[in-house]
Amino acid sequence: MNDPYDGSSPLSATEQRLVFELTALADAPAPTATPDTAWSVRTGRSRLMRRRLAVLGAVTAVAVGAATLSTAWPDGRSGSTVAAASASTGTSGPPLGPDTGHNPLVVQGTFGRLPAGFDTVVYNKGFSGQPGMSQAKVIGPKQTNATADFNRQLLFLTVYAPGVEPALDSGGAGPRYRVDAAPVNGRPAYWVGIAPDNPAGAGLDRTLRFQTADGRWAELHASYMSDADQVADVVVQVAAGVHTEPRAVAMPFTVNDLPAGLTPAGASLDYGPETAVNHAWEASVSFSLGDKSISLTAVPDTVPTPTPTNPFGFPVQEPPHSCRVSQGVKLCVSAMDGEAPFASIGGFAGLLDRVTSLGTDENAWTTEVFH
Repeated sequence: MNDPYDGSSPLSATEQRLVFELTALADAPAPTATPDTAWSVRTGRSRLMRRRLAVLGAVTAVAVGAATLSTAWPDGRSGSTVAAASASTGTSGPPLGPDTGHNPLVVQGTFGRLPAGFDTVVYNKGFSGQPGMSQAKVIGPKQTNATADFNRQLLFLTVYAPGVEPALDSGGAGPRYRVDAAPVNGRPAYWVGIAPDNPAGAGLDRTLRFQTADGRWAELHASYMSDADQVADVVVQVAAGVHTEPRAVAMPFTVNDLPAGLTPAGASLDYGPETAVNHAWEASVSFSLGDKSISLTAVPDTVPTPTPTNPFGFPVQEPPHSCRVSQGVKLCVSAMDGEAPFASIGGFAGLLDRVTSLGTDENAWTTEVFH
């Protein structure tokens, strides 16, 4: 399965179609991989925007092979393996807190325990097309038989809205089947398999669907795996540790006095040594004003390592934007339709002036983003 990370930048239908096709071509791990349409479309949108923002500094993918799991950490962060890796990677994961209604990035599912070496965290909300659904992913070490740099192990966690059980949708790659699995924490679970008696997915990916304590359905997908049986055991153990209470993800800025008509439409946070933007982290929020969209992005004011390059070799157009640096954070506002549609809120500067940087120390970040 391709890296199904969702981005927040609005693109035209033509751009989305082009990006989807290019991303699928660049990222497909094998011909048997099954695309996830919702994830993949957001992947393309995000990656194109980030490549376009490369000169601003706002510009990995993937599944599961490690068998040793750590225990859940007690301080409300996203997973103890990330914390355990902090001594060598400097990554401990973004702080999480209760949902108070002042944060655009509230996720319904977080990892309680993870395979060792999973050190990159991504959260996103608001781009699935299904209200109430949130997604998270973690990126781990390279698979043991990896032959390309992007073949890192990957876990995706999706929590669905109350009353929603996802369909057995193949994404056009052939039928999928419900294959019995042992209960997870005493509640129903099943594999999404490629045959009635085969719990594995296309390309030996694994997808486990399980019911949570509050009755909602969650899905854990593992990709770029090395050994199907080993991965199945890991997926079950990770699923058993998933937390499904709403948690607000801390962000490196606050936004004050949103203008009338400007509505938060989605948010994301990449956090870890190999984020999609080649920075230590990237936080973004998108807003709607009528039928137009505008995005706020924050990254450390450092040169990305490695410096982003254009993987397709064709010119990449920069979107209209405005940026400033505060407390070591580069804050950028951009819109594919340019600044004119946002004259009523003061244009790019009108939004940027409402943003306060909280610096690069995640301990100073806040879950109270909107004031």
